Amino acid sequence: MKKQITEEVEQKINDLTMTVQQTGTVLLQFSADWCGICRAMESTIVEFQKKSSAVYQNVNVDTEANLAKQYGVWSIPCFVVLKDGIQVARQVGTQSVAQLLELVK
Repeated sequence: MKKQITEEVEQKINDLTMTVQQTGTVLLQFSADWCGICRAMESTIVEFQKKSSAVYQNVNVDTEANLAKQYGVWSIPCFVVLKDGIQVARQVGTQSVAQLLELVK
């Protein structure tokens, strides 16, 4: 069982690394399962994904602590926009669909 969990974690890290290094626009949402505001943003994120061509990736700060540290995330939810792998924008706190769309422009 432990080996399977390790393989799953490694695969998730590899997938996340590929997303971060991707060309184009990527929206990373740093959040946690215990964060009520983050959970409340779920419907907003679904709507955002319907309206935007940006790649969206949720990053759990509890399981991906190193990535959160790398991006200097101290408060959640935190939205980081990458363009061609380079951070170009950041916003912390609850966001509307319109605000997220503007962020990834």
